[in-house]
Amino acid sequence: MRTLLSVGALTAVAVLGVAYLALGVLDMDPRRDHLSITVPLTTSGGLIDTSQVTLRGAAIGRVERIDAGRDGLEAVVRVDAAEPIPQDTEVRVSNLSAAGEQFLDFRPRTADGPYLADGDTVDTGNVVVSPSVSDTLAVAEALTREIDSEAIGGIVDTLDTATRGREPEIDNIVEVLRLLSLTLRDKQDVARSLYYNLQVLGENAYADSLGPRLADIVPELELSGSGLEHLIGSYQDYSYVGETVWDGELARLVPKISEYLGPLLPDIGYIATVLGPATRTIRPVRVDAGSLVTMLEQVFPRGGPARVAVTLPPN
Repeated sequence: MRTLLSVGALTAVAVLGVAYLALGVLDMDPRRDHLSITVPLTTSGGLIDTSQVTLRGAAIGRVERIDAGRDGLEAVVRVDAAEPIPQDTEVRVSNLSAAGEQFLDFRPRTADGPYLADGDTVDTGNVVVSPSVSDTLAVAEALTREIDSEAIGGIVDTLDTATRGREPEIDNIVEVLRLLSLTLRDKQDVARSLYYNLQVLGENAYADSLGPRLADIVPELELSGSGLEHLIGSYQDYSYVGETVWDGELARLVPKISEYLGPLLPDIGYIATVLGPATRTIRPVRVDAGSLVTMLEQVFPRGGPARVAVTLPPN
């Protein structure tokens, strides 16, 4: 009797275990209907048999197998028929985590039909395969092989040499950047107003047809440029003439003037000494040029004869 009870208990445990594996793990529920849908793939993207299939992230089935088709691979998935999948849907092969567990996710663009039926094949243009972890690591490895470690070491050494002992200057730079950020934050209304004014200026310039007007100025500027070029050329020619004058005629004239003035300078100095006391009395006298000009304008008015005013003494 005890043996029969043990065998019965073991059998019950085995049945429960198989039922759990079939229903909970393998998702083999005979009470539910399933659909078989084919997803064309250019690459597997890391998918394998039994990879999870989701609808907007919610599990609805698994990948049954991956076949080699005429134009690439074909993933045959088995999904729950109770979850309708619109035909207008994106199918993406993504990574569940950094460990590389790939899954296939249906992402419908609409909630309306028509819906995928049993045996349907998803449009190739709706399938997106994200790079797998292995592909990403391969690209990263190829990138690191292209990096010149010696060049990076030289850059690091240069930065270390440039910043060594420069902590106060670096602190000043950081402080300047902090103050600049505070200034920009405090003056953001002014900057926004300036930007708006520039926009208004540009709109007004466009509305006033400033472009054609500037185009009309171009010929005048071209003529002015020609005149300026002529003026510069003439000045250059005059400078060449002046160069020959200084080295030629004036170079011979200056010694002659010095030769003539040399004998006269003692006499001129004696005359100046004699005239000094005589001119002392008139040194404070200042000529008012403005009054003289006013008087001359009154005597000789413009567009008329000369006029002279005489003041008679009283009787």
